[in-house]
Amino acid sequence: MTSRLGNLFRRQTAVQTERQTAVQTGRQNPVLLSTVDKSSIIYDQIPLKNFVGDDARGVLARNLYLVINEICNSFDPVMACREKLAAKMIEFASYQVLVIPPPPENDPSGLRSQPGISGGLKEHLGRIAEANSHLRSEIYGKTKLPTLDIIWDLVQQSYWQTHWFLETFNSARIELGDYSKDRDWYMPFKHAACANYEHIYRREAGLPPAFDEDTAALAPTAYSIFTDIVLSGAKDPGLEWRDYYKDSNIPIPNFDH
Repeated sequence: MTSRLGNLFRRQTAVQTERQTAVQTGRQNPVLLSTVDKSSIIYDQIPLKNFVGDDARGVLARNLYLVINEICNSFDPVMACREKLAAKMIEFASYQVLVIPPPPENDPSGLRSQPGISGGLKEHLGRIAEANSHLRSEIYGKTKLPTLDIIWDLVQQSYWQTHWFLETFNSARIELGDYSKDRDWYMPFKHAACANYEHIYRREAGLPPAFDEDTAALAPTAYSIFTDIVLSGAKDPGLEWRDYYKDSNIPIPNFDH
């Protein structure tokens, strides 16, 4: 009996030592340290603090840290980061297209006027919020009497929260060396996700598409494939996507200027 207990305690001690070593290694991981520093800078540069209190911010920061730590300690950090980035990109896009202003206002996103992205959805926000089940559930989960001002505030809060997480994952991606120095795939991926979401919102709300009729039938599938290419592990998803559609009529975004 004594021998069994001794073996059990030795196993527990060994497991505890392994966990402590893993935590210590994680804290010393240069990708983790650099990404956490950049995440803090990103937070300081955005107005999320106007929408969430210190307690909520603390919870978000802890959750974000745990995800970054999970990425850094995974078997394949590059693919783990891509998976988190792709999931957050889709969520982010659902808010990004709602906050892009129409011309002549300045567009900080750099997406307006790219194929399929108009900057014209904000004026239809109430209609879109009622038509889209995800937005409707989110809004009515926080208020029973939504006004346009309340909806706008909730959209901005979700936008800046997903922006913070997404840009943090992108920082981790760059720290991991998963980018192209000549023509990186991050902005084209963002465009693809946003163009697809604008098309979804317009279709659901009964608004005319931002593409011409022929392109509108093909573009949503084409832009959705960008996510599949990212998750496939392709070395350069942007190059592979462009090559796949080079002989088609699918509009290719231009971020070279």
